[in-house]
Amino acid sequence: MNKTLAITIIIFSVTCQLHSQYKKGYIIGNENDTTWGYINFEGSIRNSDHCNFISMPDSTLHKYYPGEIKAFRFLDSKYFSTEEVKAGNETKKVFLEWLIKGRASILTYTQENTKTRYFIIPENEPLRELVNTLDIIERNGDTFEHYKKEYVGDLKYYFKDCPEIYKEIETTPFNSKPLINIAKEYHERTCKTGDCIIFEDKDRQMHFEIGGSVSYLFSRLKLHNGLPEKSQMTGSPGGGIEMRFSNLPLISPKFSFSGQVIYYNVLYSYDTLTVYVKDHRMFGIQYLRVPVHLDYKFTHSRLSPFISAGMTFDIRMSYKEYDHYLVNLVTEHYDYLVGLSRFQWGLNSGIGLIYNVNPKISVKLFGEYEYGFRFFGAFQGDKSNNNDYFIQTSVLFHLK
Repeated sequence: MNKTLAITIIIFSVTCQLHSQYKKGYIIGNENDTTWGYINFEGSIRNSDHCNFISMPDSTLHKYYPGEIKAFRFLDSKYFSTEEVKAGNETKKVFLEWLIKGRASILTYTQENTKTRYFIIPENEPLRELVNTLDIIERNGDTFEHYKKEYVGDLKYYFKDCPEIYKEIETTPFNSKPLINIAKEYHERTCKTGDCIIFEDKDRQMHFEIGGSVSYLFSRLKLHNGLPEKSQMTGSPGGGIEMRFSNLPLISPKFSFSGQVIYYNVLYSYDTLTVYVKDHRMFGIQYLRVPVHLDYKFTHSRLSPFISAGMTFDIRMSYKEYDHYLVNLVTEHYDYLVGLSRFQWGLNSGIGLIYNVNPKISVKLFGEYEYGFRFFGAFQGDKSNNNDYFIQTSVLFHLK
């Protein structure tokens, strides 16, 4: 695989560790002592595992794990505390994130590659887990998925002094906002001495941008079949749309997801002097390129560099074969009649700049490399690939 891709992925991994966003906050020690400073906001998943704390911007970093401190909180934002939860047949200490604190408090815990778990602390009772078990049912040869919704009965039990909200409990989805809402309503109906606390991060509302992009593609086909690699570099202008999702709640705000749909019309040729061919052209391909990127911004300033890595899906809408004898030659077939696969996929990486013109408009400049697998894709022995390079400009409009 091209060295550019490997190097970019390594840089991507290293810089994710080196760059972060520190916010004002405090930690609570096991002796209930409070220390103010700055906490690295890494998203709910990573902050459930550890707390990176500095007392001053230039001071020594202290990394705390569950049990080493009692709790930590970002100023006027998210709050985490050390709790013991079941993990298989064992129990372990983790940082649970508080969603709401009241007569009945709702907490959550999310690990990588696992579903979010929810917990409740009823008034004057210990921590309990709310569950929604997936049950697989077989009936008449068919398989069905059924959620048992045990949490509904548990909420009714814990809120037994407020039966007027039972109907709402029955229709409460097993997600963060609905659980916060039902706990908030329970508190407001049954507590007259104070308000509940919802630990919202008002800065973490998801941002959505959409816009148009223009680009230019440089592409070279590699056969990897023993023939001379004499495919000519080809190119094509392209245009399409781009969408970008940023400020996501579970991960660091420096990460974002972006996706595009871009049209290209590319002509691939093979230049050989050893065999006579009527036409050096092989295929003309019209396709939609659909790259999906995970982007990482280095700063939150008006002009920010970023790096990117992801996957690409190419949808070939149509293609034209020019010289059948030449196609037979490069595919090593006596009579190649299979044609091209309608789909191709690849890996991509890139680097660029984002400039925020104003709160509603941003301009993105991007350079990208893509390694496309199995260019032909229609026969088992195909080892071909294409190396694609893109330069691109996008104008994005902030909708949310």
